[in-house]
Amino acid sequence: MKIVIIGAGEVGFHVAKSLSELDYDISVVDIDHNKCARANEHLDVIVTKGNGADERILKNISVSEADYVFCLTNSDETNLITSLQCHNLGAKKIIARLRDLDYSKNGNALIPEKFGIDIVIHPENEVAKEIIRLVKHPYADKFYEFEGGKAVLFSKKINHRSKISGITVDEFHKKNTEFKSLIVAVIRGEKMTIPASTFKFEPEDYVFFFVRTKNLEQLLSSLGTLTSNSKRVMIAGASKIGRRIATLLENEMSIRLIEKSKDKASQIANDLDKTIVLNSDATDVEFLKGENISEVDSFVAVTEDQQLNLLAGILAKQLKVKHSIIHVTNPDYVKSMSDLGIGSIVSKNTVSVNAVIKSIRLDQKEHVIQLFSSLDMEAIELVAEKDSKAARVPVSNLNLPHGSIIGLVNHNGHIKIPSGDFQISENDTILIFCINSKIREVTKIFQSE
Repeated sequence: MKIVIIGAGEVGFHVAKSLSELDYDISVVDIDHNKCARANEHLDVIVTKGNGADERILKNISVSEADYVFCLTNSDETNLITSLQCHNLGAKKIIARLRDLDYSKNGNALIPEKFGIDIVIHPENEVAKEIIRLVKHPYADKFYEFEGGKAVLFSKKINHRSKISGITVDEFHKKNTEFKSLIVAVIRGEKMTIPASTFKFEPEDYVFFFVRTKNLEQLLSSLGTLTSNSKRVMIAGASKIGRRIATLLENEMSIRLIEKSKDKASQIANDLDKTIVLNSDATDVEFLKGENISEVDSFVAVTEDQQLNLLAGILAKQLKVKHSIIHVTNPDYVKSMSDLGIGSIVSKNTVSVNAVIKSIRLDQKEHVIQLFSSLDMEAIELVAEKDSKAARVPVSNLNLPHGSIIGLVNHNGHIKIPSGDFQISENDTILIFCINSKIREVTKIFQSE
């Protein structure tokens, strides 16, 4: 398979890094010498220095033979022009990153389809939605929804005061027989584990819980976690992400948005209906104290400067804010910064990388519905085909490979977290959490023999 990546910034680099581990023919194009040098040094790809919108360069790298072209520069205009050039030259499928949401609005004259774009990724919008989920669920470090919100997966860092600290997975489930839940994974230090029943929880573990939404409060109660609703949110930075979050939340919560630029703060104040816009520095301790930051439910740092966001997050923690969410641009920072315990770390670039990888996987008829970059794991959805092994034996007899676990079964619209004696029926849809290397092995179990 031939893949062309236009743009070797953080998104392009990490997409190439993920795909270079597979047997793909990958070409990377960027106009910046340093970005090209970085890709050359760290990746097994062909690197071309030049303008990705230049037809001559696209012809030189045989873009006409490309199965996929990913237009991932920081410029919407460059991505649009490059997409059109690649489409005219015969590239099979084109995916473009566009920061401006207006391009996808009905009635806009410059719609992506006119440029030959098959899939559009809006990173700021996607990470804004991720942040909003965390604002609404402040007990979680990560939060994902499945089956249209009927089931959730969330991670939580435990400490020595946690009710599950020092007990095993089996003991946890025996204490909570009134509802069904799963421990999907545990991160301890640098190691991710899908825990056996004898696994004992320790302080500093990041535990990933899966439960039906109707049982979420019961699960949280069993963990000793209060289910308080966020009412007061403070946003640092009137960036695209900050403005999007304020727009989507201002009718539900009390929102205060801090912006250092006086002109930008004035403009944003006119654009937002109910959000209070404050012209100040989000790292000014006296200002934050004056705004009673300790009474804020969620502090969201989303300026354009990731170092400033991290500093603001550290200050917010010292000033006793209940929950912080911090945006970083470098995907490599997500794991290392999370370990500092200053709050939930999110990245629009990680969202973009996952969206690109997911698009390829879906085209290859692989049933991925969620990628978990921090776990080296995916959520896949499979149907139990007629005459498959899965449709003939109880779950406990499936002999799923180590590194996989069934999350739920959808039988004619009714979802259930199955026990070991549960019998999967033909045409049931099964949600499975699985490490990347075991996906093909798991898939075979659900296919007709």
